[in-house]
Amino acid sequence: MKKNESPLSIYATVSQLAFVILAPLLLFLWGGSALVKRYSLPDWVMGVCVGLGILFMICGAGNYIAKLIKMYEKPEQKPPQAFTSSRGDNDYYDEYKDLRK
Repeated sequence: MKKNESPLSIYATVSQLAFVILAPLLLFLWGGSALVKRYSLPDWVMGVCVGLGILFMICGAGNYIAKLIKMYEKPEQKPPQAFTSSRGDNDYYDEYKDLRK
């Protein structure tokens, strides 16, 4: 995270990550349970729903973390130009060349 980032912004990012992780799993658990109870489906349907919930949870979290990494990574910067030059390039030394001898 950046040094000057507010605590509220960090809290929002962490809570959004928690939502991305928990929402798919809870949705598939609730949906699978409702399907099994309502239509009296076999128990393996609930296992499929749990597996899909975990799969969507991992994919969503990975996608969100990849976006965070891309957003907070340091951009590549060119090295700064040198503002100093060799002493012989300055006009000052051209005028006083005879004095140095």
